[in-house]
Amino acid sequence: MTFEEIYKAYSERILNLVYRMISNEEVARDLTQDIFIKIYRNLSTFNRQSQLYTWIHAITVNHVLNYLKQEKRARWLHVMNDDALEVIRSKGIEPSFLGEIGPIPADKAMEQYERANIVWMAVQSLSPRYRIPLILYHYEGISYKEIAEMMKLSMSAVESRIHRAKKQLIQILEPLLDQI
Repeated sequence: MTFEEIYKAYSERILNLVYRMISNEEVARDLTQDIFIKIYRNLSTFNRQSQLYTWIHAITVNHVLNYLKQEKRARWLHVMNDDALEVIRSKGIEPSFLGEIGPIPADKAMEQYERANIVWMAVQSLSPRYRIPLILYHYEGISYKEIAEMMKLSMSAVESRIHRAKKQLIQILEPLLDQI
């Protein structure tokens, strides 16, 4: 597979993943560009022991984790608003956490959107330590084993972090049950 084919096949998925991990569209675009530069430079080192997408995911997760470590500022990680969602949608990307809206009544669609937005805001309020494994598992469908490999953690650490993330989400969302 050529780099151009790889970029066409995976760039939107990687941008969506990075955006979900950091909640800042401009930074997500910059990081995605950096990630694909890394992929281009290291394509010859891909040893095909894993699937290409798993390798790209590992590069993405490590790059974002390094970025977050360098930043050492968590405040902006909580930023997510409708304007950013509209910008993403205008580019033809539908964030997967919103799901398919399909042919349902407008009021139900709005309820689903609001519910998904409340849950997503709760996910974004988690520390990166818990948020990233949860996003990779729940929203990206990556196995615990692959997450452990990507994040250089043990399986039990991944299980623990996802479990703690879910517990924290319950605590955050419990007072909002009447809104969800």
